[in-house]
Amino acid sequence: MSVVQTVNTLMDWLKTEVCPKVTLKAPPDNSTNPAMQQSADGYDYRLVHPAVLGMYWPADRAQLPPQVETTHPGIMVQVLDGEEDAANMRQTLHIRLHLGVWNPGIHGRDVWHPSEVGYVRGEDRDFAPRYDECWQDAWNFMDTLLRELRTHAAYGEGVTPVRGEPINFGPYSEQGAILDLYPYWFSWVDVAVQQATAENIDYQDYL
Repeated sequence: MSVVQTVNTLMDWLKTEVCPKVTLKAPPDNSTNPAMQQSADGYDYRLVHPAVLGMYWPADRAQLPPQVETTHPGIMVQVLDGEEDAANMRQTLHIRLHLGVWNPGIHGRDVWHPSEVGYVRGEDRDFAPRYDECWQDAWNFMDTLLRELRTHAAYGEGVTPVRGEPINFGPYSEQGAILDLYPYWFSWVDVAVQQATAENIDYQDYL
């Protein structure tokens, strides 16, 4: 299996085993779907499952892959490095899974208010920016990912975890400082995976 095949296999596994279990806010100004474009008050949003991306975050909507409406929430599969055991025909890759979410605060329709007919949602224009809870979206997303990584014996056909290496995780930071990128929140998970490599055949031996 090639490195590209491994990345694609991991992406497919994330799409089927992780992302359907997560629902988060998507920003209205970072989507190819007209229904998710910026509203008049600027605070509208939709709830979506995270997108899965390979090796890079698209810089703008024009670079989004087909069938991907938004990059946040999203998870990106990135190869950090790798090593090959030629004697045993095994290849090990160290993968970083970048998680990114968007949550600027409490939207009006996040809150239910009592009324004469029961409870009703608030108005979208009733918006309150928040720091104290919004960051939790990225870490709740990460907790779901960690659970699935721990409980699966394989991450798609032919790709298995290296059980002797720990799964590491943390916040997005530079030089030890956690970056303030409000209203976007980021975390990461590092995991080692392995797969069999194809044997090179010298066809001269068969001539």
